[in-house]
Amino acid sequence: MEKPIVLALKDKNYQIDDYDPFFFLVRDLLYDGAWEIFAADMHAHHDYLERIHKLKDLESEVGQISGSFFLPISVDEMLEYFEELSLNPSELCHGVPDGFYELAQDKAENEGLDEAVKLLDVVIKTWPEYAKAYELKGSFLTEMGKLEKGIEFLKQAVKMDPTLVEAYAELGQAFYNLEDYEESIKYWEKELEYTLHDKFVYFMIADAYKKMGKVGSALETLKRFAEEDKKNILVRYELMQLYERLDDYDSAKEYENQILNMTPYYPGDIEPWAKVFFKNERYEDVIKVVEEHIHKYPIDDHFKLLLVVPYAKLGNYDKARKILKEFKNQKDWYFYGQKKLFENNLSKRELSLCGIE
Repeated sequence: MEKPIVLALKDKNYQIDDYDPFFFLVRDLLYDGAWEIFAADMHAHHDYLERIHKLKDLESEVGQISGSFFLPISVDEMLEYFEELSLNPSELCHGVPDGFYELAQDKAENEGLDEAVKLLDVVIKTWPEYAKAYELKGSFLTEMGKLEKGIEFLKQAVKMDPTLVEAYAELGQAFYNLEDYEESIKYWEKELEYTLHDKFVYFMIADAYKKMGKVGSALETLKRFAEEDKKNILVRYELMQLYERLDDYDSAKEYENQILNMTPYYPGDIEPWAKVFFKNERYEDVIKVVEEHIHKYPIDDHFKLLLVVPYAKLGNYDKARKILKEFKNQKDWYFYGQKKLFENNLSKRELSLCGIE
């Protein structure tokens, strides 16, 4: 440790050393900023109690000091601090390691999965009953391609905490990647017990059923979601398409008519809704809804590309070409992503007049 510096504030002097930042970090990671609970765990360490009182008093003079100021810190550095202080993390018994969980997520994003897993190993060793650490480690392991090991940790997580939705989601995805669709469905259905309106889960369950050749079960899953969410257009669009593939045109038409009597509530529904309206030549309705949405939410200006079809159909080629020029020059990835939409809805002459090759 380097020689402490003396910080003079008003009539008080504070000796600040290399370990003080670590105490701020531990306080925030484990005790949600509460010195009092930290101090309760340090009752056997008189020197550390004095340090905590010093730092608490310092904050009363200068204001709140965030432990995040002293990040990043590697797992090895953290362990060295504990060792040098002769402090066993297990002594921090009133601490809740949610801060370490969040730090591991940050490390995964910025420093890599290996460092994140290393931190979670420390957490699991110190707080073996902390289910979220098993969940996150399992997720990282599956992301690293270590599916069987990851599944082992994820199963342990839900065994410890049956309400851990994230673990069910990851287990479903892991078994899906292993093409064990029956198991994936089992865990995704468990997830739905806690997140009834998660549309992604319904779509994944339906997809797993389709992979198994159980189209009827896929339909039932999507219909169940359609009943849960009366405003969702995408699920009705998926049902319409699935019935069309089964040549059940009466059922497909039923969902098509539902869509024709709806207005998009979710931004993600605008495109499938527009496709149905194009099919029924209701071009002015699309222009009205899309223009209003973009005016209200300028960040969604990529929906302008949907307007090319109705503008062209109504003979307003100048407006269509203007939009295409904007996207070709600035956001060409959006344009090429919608090329099939244009080809499916515009004739060769209309494509040519819009300048679409």
